Formats: sequence, structure tokens, C-alpha cells
Amino acid sequence: MNEIVKLISKHNDVRTGAINLIVSENRMSPAALAALSSDLASRYAAPFYAGTDISQEIVSITEQKAKKLFNAEYVNISPISGSASLMAVVFALTSPGDKVGRVPPFFPGGGYPFNYEVFDRVSLPLPFDDEEWQLDLEATLELLEREKPKLVILGASIFTVPMPVREVADLVHSYGGIVAYDGSHSLGLIVGKQYQDPLNEGADILFGSTHKTFPGPQGGIIVTNSKELNDRIDIVSNFTPLNGPTMICNPHLARIASLGIVIDEVPWERYAEQVVKNSRAFANTLQAKGYEMRGQSTKKFSELSYCHQVLPKLDRQMGQGYRDKLKQHNIHVDGFMRVGTAEITRLGYVEADCTRISEIMAEIVSSNQNVIPSLRREVVEMNANHQHIVM
Repeated sequence: MNEIVKLISKHNDVRTGAINLIVSENRMSPAALAALSSDLASRYAAPFYAGTDISQEIVSITEQKAKKLFNAEYVNISPISGSASLMAVVFALTSPGDKVGRVPPFFPGGGYPFNYEVFDRVSLPLPFDDEEWQLDLEATLELLEREKPKLVILGASIFTVPMPVREVADLVHSYGGIVAYDGSHSLGLIVGKQYQDPLNEGADILFGSTHKTFPGPQGGIIVTNSKELNDRIDIVSNFTPLNGPTMICNPHLARIASLGIVIDEVPWERYAEQVVKNSRAFANTLQAKGYEMRGQSTKKFSELSYCHQVLPKLDRQMGQGYRDKLKQHNIHVDGFMRVGTAEITRLGYVEADCTRISEIMAEIVSSNQNVIPSLRREVVEMNANHQHIVM
């Protein structure tokens, strides 16, 4: 057997053999996975080539399904990643030397760590309150009024609660600026009506990746109700005979077909509601075990999580140490020990399960033992009972 084929099989065993709490991942259905390995995977999309009639129909149907799901006039499903979606928005709507307002990356802030300076844009970090784990709204509005960046990008990779989209959009629009929202982590919750609706709250553009809370293939999407903005982004991100190739010459047809399957198969509102319930179960249990949670001091929200992730307040070295101990017990988290509930929710885990997992996690990381056999056996058994997608 080919070495790579063996490694793929081994990888599958490792990943399905663990409870996956990585916030940036999800579990795809067999039908969605099958599309990725279909003949579409090696084909071109442009009608210039013979034999593309059916693939063009797949693209058109998926676009219509996405418009309906996001309740939007325009969708762009060509970007091959969330980062490519961000780049298309930035390149289309700004010029070299322009300022781009953004949520600060990592800690404090949690924004996506895109390197604007490499592309000759000026990054303008928005003031952030580490205690509340939220934009400092008053200071942010003052900064935007003074600097007037052409584009402001809200949304983050490390968050638990909604952002003040309406307040920021009102100010940015007053001087002619544009507001985009990075929904890479929250798209599945947005369409499931369990999180803020950025377009309805004033954002001009919603973009992101389709493989986090949105349980599809790795890829990107850009959504807007503005024909002008859509046309400008389309020129940058898609091949047209008039303009030639730009960022993307050939969108990946297999990924688009897979995306269309996922749009139809997920019971979005029921799924998103359970994701949030499961996150709250984790947050409340970990807090009860003595772990301080990021944003728990906020007075604006009565719950510790409004999304798919839970954020224990740990330094990076501690987070990586906890990650490694949990891995020995078949529980997967990232190096920040962000706890994500999207994948396990698809597999049928509910609040009681999440409460027990968080209890197990707390016991593991507080123990002097590298491995606690009884807890590892419990995790293995729990995981074995949750191997099928139920929503």
C-alpha cells in the first residue's frame, strides 16, 4: 500500500478516535466528503471548456442556496479559503497606503492575524478591553472618527460574545467608509440565528471560511447586499474574459458541490442552538471548577458564551501544556486551550455530556499523572458512542 494512503488511514483513526474540541474544525458528512473526491476535483469551471454544463449548474444551484441561507442578494463562493475571502475584500476595497481598522490579533483582541503591511496596507488596531474581552467602544469610535479608515473589519478568531457592529457601522458610514465582518468562526451560528446578524446590524459585507461552525469543506464565501461592492470584489476574486485571471482563476468545483450539500443537510437553527447550549455548559462547569474565563467580568452579558467557543484565561505556555496532557487522554484542543463545541454538537453531544467532559478535563490538567487510565477509558467509550452525525 502507498505510504500516503497508509498515513491517511492512520490520520483518520487518530482524529475519529478523539473528542475534538478544536474551535476551528468540524466534522463533514459522508455525502459532503464524497463530493470532494468526485471527478469534479480535477476539472475546470469555465464554460470555455467543453463538458462544463453540469458543473456550471452545480455552481449556480449552490449560489442560489447560499443566497437563501444568508438572506442576501449576492454571494461569492469562489474563494478557496477564509484568508482568500479577506484578501479579496481588502484588495477590492482599499488601495496601497490605505488604513484598515481591525480587531487586534491574539491577546488581547483575538482578531485574525492577517499581515496587512505585506500588502502595503496600514493596520489600524481598534482599542480592546482585555477584562471584558470586547472592543472598548468609546475609544474605538474616537479612533475611527479621527483616523477615518476606508475599511473596518470586525469579527475575530478568539471571542465569546457579539461585537458592537451597529455602533461602529453608523460612524464609519457617516464618513463614507465600509464595514466588513469576518464570520469565519461564526458563520454557522449566524445562519442558525443564534448569533448576531452582521449584515442586518449594518455591516456591508460578511465573509469567512466554511469549515468551522459552518461544517463544510475548507473554503471561503463573501456575502453582501450591495451590487457595487459585489462587482468590485468579483473583479478581484474571479476570472472574467474581459479582465483575465486575478486572485482565483479556477474555483474548486468539488468544494463548491460539497458546500451545496452541506447547506441543505444541516438543521441550522437546531444545530446552532445546541452549539451555544453546549458552550455554556463547558463555560459554567469550568468556572465552577475555579477557572477564570475571558470576559466573565463583563456586565453586558448574562452568559459566559454566546458562540461555539469557551475561553479559559491561561497564558500560552500553560495552554500548550494542557493541550498535550489532554491529547494523551484522546481530547483535542488547540495551544490556547480554546474549547470548541461545533464538531461534538454535530455528533450528538448535549449539555450533560459537555458538563462531564469539562469535569474530566479539569481533573486531567490538575493531576500530576501524565495519564489517568480510568479517565482515558471513559473518554474512549464516550467517543465511541458518538461517531455518527445527527445534525
